[in-house]
Amino acid sequence: MRNERYKYDKSHNKKKIGIEFDLIVIGGGINGSGIARDAAERGLKVLLLEKEDYSSGATSASTRLIHGGLRYLEHFEFSLVRESLSEREFLLKQASHLVRPLKFCFPVYKTDKRKLWYLNIGMLFYEMLSLGKSLPGYKIISPKKVLCEEPSISDKDISGLIVYYDAQVQFPERLCLENILMATNKGAITLNHAKVESFQISENKIESLTFIDKLTNNSYAVKAKQYVNASGPWVDTLCKNLQGNIKRKIGGTKGSHIIVRKFSSGSSNALLATAQSDGRPIFIIPWNNNYLIGTTDIHFDGDLDNVKVSYEEVNYLVSEANHVLKNYQITKDDILFTYSGVRPLPYVGNKAPASITRKHIISDHASDGINNMVSIIGGKLTTYRRLSEEVVDLIIRKLNIKHVSSKTLYEPLMGTPNENYDDYKLKIVKKHLNKSDLDADILEHLVSIYGKKYKKILDLVSQNPDMGKLISSSSLDIQAQIYYALEFEQAYTITDLFRRISLGLSSGLGEDAVPLVSDMLAKYYELSQEEINKQVEDYIEGKGLRVKD
Repeated sequence: MRNERYKYDKSHNKKKIGIEFDLIVIGGGINGSGIARDAAERGLKVLLLEKEDYSSGATSASTRLIHGGLRYLEHFEFSLVRESLSEREFLLKQASHLVRPLKFCFPVYKTDKRKLWYLNIGMLFYEMLSLGKSLPGYKIISPKKVLCEEPSISDKDISGLIVYYDAQVQFPERLCLENILMATNKGAITLNHAKVESFQISENKIESLTFIDKLTNNSYAVKAKQYVNASGPWVDTLCKNLQGNIKRKIGGTKGSHIIVRKFSSGSSNALLATAQSDGRPIFIIPWNNNYLIGTTDIHFDGDLDNVKVSYEEVNYLVSEANHVLKNYQITKDDILFTYSGVRPLPYVGNKAPASITRKHIISDHASDGINNMVSIIGGKLTTYRRLSEEVVDLIIRKLNIKHVSSKTLYEPLMGTPNENYDDYKLKIVKKHLNKSDLDADILEHLVSIYGKKYKKILDLVSQNPDMGKLISSSSLDIQAQIYYALEFEQAYTITDLFRRISLGLSSGLGEDAVPLVSDMLAKYYELSQEEINKQVEDYIEGKGLRVKD
């Protein structure tokens, strides 16, 4: 790797790395990135450190939904549902290019534990808690009309069909990245591939920490007045580096998903069903031109850096999905790839995973003898903005400085159009269809990823028409997106690049594009053949469990 890690701004971080920060955030998932953005926008000097790449942990392993949490009502978590529904509405408006409405069909069978009348009451509460929403209300379809509404589901022994709306974030990786970029625009320093190695403790506070830049193997000592441990499932791992007897915080559960090829009798709606074997919710969701099926919820105490789907989980998801589907039965041959992650839930002993709260907890380590660090436990993708606001409010109080209110509730993400997203997308396609050599579907794809920043990609294509060529046969990504990620989006590895675009989550996981992408990366950063071979190996090995017979 060339010595100047930050080619787009060679000296920016090196000049500032020696200053004392107001806040160091450890962890670059959705919570860490949201906290960094909020703090930077309030004028704090912020450093964020992520040991791998942004959103590479629990964020990218989610079910990719922005939702209120219908099933949380069973556990009387009304405040969480209300908060989630409120934040869902915020994201539908302030991140409209990334967060889109999604229609759900929820078949209820006579064999289900939760009967239709019971679920109807739950939906009424869901509606009441989402007052002021922009999405349509729910309705219940009678058994005789179920197949007219949703022909893909089995109607055997069905009691009725609940139709309602939530939202989907197709690429939470982009949601996370836009927060990172907005933080840097306000002066924060954000470093991926920067692993915290140790803390230096003195008089009940962290004096400094040492981290290693994994791309250059350089080591740095940095100081801050306050620290936030937003490392998700790795919260306890990080806390072990602190002095004192800090009790276990995380009782993570594994959630696994399978991605199956799109089949002709499938639905354009999302399907939600109750698993016959254990009563858990099962989702079958149209996603990235395929179907996403999940999720499991299993206590996990294994290697957090090597989380993979088990064959038992695959069989469970296939079996439960097939119970719902009418005209198509999924087999393992339909599975394109799998992914799995660990939810950073609070430790509650042997309590059933489904009953563990999804509320976020901000744990102040002052009670553990460390006065200037807090850890984040739990938290939902949907409520990251609210969590970030609460954390920064606390940090400001601990810094004993004048309070500055959060701006995130009123400040849209950087790619959000200033008008209705669907109208904007149509307008952009119409505007550029005859002015560029790009097809309408590619233009739509660019707007769905970059929002109003799509023009920066088209500018690269206008400068070099080859930049408009597709990277792979399995996605709509073009070469300009690779260059843009290298130049402006802190992408330093092949894996980083595939996370910035949709290719790494396409049917072939981008495997056919590895030669082209690795060549572009090597030329941009002047990598040796040995270095690029290691990058390719890391990407191939990191693609997850391939399901085979």
